[in-house]
Amino acid sequence: MTTLWNKGWLGMAFIIAGATLAMAEPTRMPRPGLLNKVQGQVTFDGHPATAQSMRRESLRAHQVIETRHGKAELLLTPGSFLRIGDNSEVRMLSRNLENTRVKVIKGMAMLDTEAGYKHDLAIIMDGTTTRIDKKGIYGFNANHGAISVLNGKATVYQGDSRITLKKKRQLYIAGQSPLEVRKLDKRAFKSSGLYQWNEARDRYESRARRSVQRSIAQSGHWYGSGWYRSRFWGFYTYVHSPGMYYSPYYGPNYGPWGWNDWGWGEGDDD
Repeated sequence: MTTLWNKGWLGMAFIIAGATLAMAEPTRMPRPGLLNKVQGQVTFDGHPATAQSMRRESLRAHQVIETRHGKAELLLTPGSFLRIGDNSEVRMLSRNLENTRVKVIKGMAMLDTEAGYKHDLAIIMDGTTTRIDKKGIYGFNANHGAISVLNGKATVYQGDSRITLKKKRQLYIAGQSPLEVRKLDKRAFKSSGLYQWNEARDRYESRARRSVQRSIAQSGHWYGSGWYRSRFWGFYTYVHSPGMYYSPYYGPNYGPWGWNDWGWGEGDDD
């Protein structure tokens, strides 16, 4: 009886493993510009963006994403989320990992980055170029001409001028000559609807990351830090380590493949 019971469980394990492998599908990591989350009224290069657009839509060079009463999240360089507030417009200038450039045309955008500083990532706004130097949270308000650093470090270029913007500092660029760095009003910054949404998205990303890490630990497949898609949560999250339960003795590092918590990730990008 014990033998039959053990064989039954062994058979079940093979069935589950076979089902997972049957869903395996190789994919490349998404390039900058992928639509990872949409909420409310959003247009993506002139046509409405919906939940079904996620993972299939990517801003290409010179294309625009615009919000009305809604918000959107774009993936930029690995570990960098660009979250766009209501009544805002953002244009993708370059989606090359070695030269990722995004322009905030109107409204507000918030960059939340964990590893984006490892790539050449910059935000363009009102004649300035803000290059991200450290992980952190950065705010861009095109309506008020303000660049804010809650935590992190950035270098702002305007013509021949260059200013280092450190944490808890804000730079007003509208009508300011020369540019002036001020202390950031943290309370006002954190009271914005976009910051609240950024915090909520961070919590969901954290849950998705733990889900993916558990799957990595169970499967033994770890392909290096990068974007991993959770089918359960329905979006990509950044995973910088495989988690505490992972054993490095399961399989090699195969490079830029997308993995999700049910197997190989579904393809994205051109």
